[in-house]
Amino acid sequence: MSKSICATAALAAVLAATPILSSAKAWEPTKPIEIVVAAGAGGASDQMARMMQAAIQKNNLAKTPVVVSLKGAASGGEALIYMKSSDGDPSKVLIAYSLIYMLPLSAKIPFNWRDLTPVSVVAMDQFVLWDNAKGPKTVKEFVEAAKAASSPFKMGGTGSKREDHVLTVFMEKKTGA
Repeated sequence: MSKSICATAALAAVLAATPILSSAKAWEPTKPIEIVVAAGAGGASDQMARMMQAAIQKNNLAKTPVVVSLKGAASGGEALIYMKSSDGDPSKVLIAYSLIYMLPLSAKIPFNWRDLTPVSVVAMDQFVLWDNAKGPKTVKEFVEAAKAASSPFKMGGTGSKREDHVLTVFMEKKTGA
């Protein structure tokens, strides 16, 4: 994602999370705002959180500090359990992706995404099936090659029990490859 797109997405997230002034009293944090990242340092979620942190601080959008907490252990499960244990704490927000509903299904952790309140969608990812340049050119050819492989056909992805893994297992079950 380019810096300008990320910056625009971060600013949009900040603006979406900032209450519009009205006759009702707006919520204001009484302690530091914690942006929880369900991934490790340097990844897209971490970068998004740090851009949001910088935009909030640069534009004085909060009277309290904004901190970024990386909780990527257990494929992001650490962040989900942490958020569950923080039920009712409005000073904590989670930067997450489909792991919030995929990981509990595959890893059987005691978490339900419905227990969170969505604030804003700030980015969307597309899944792309890539293959070696000399390999299959269509999904049909890819599945046929997987079925014909004499040794186990290898797929790669971003992590165990994550979208890539779950989609690979789904493809395997659906195609018999």
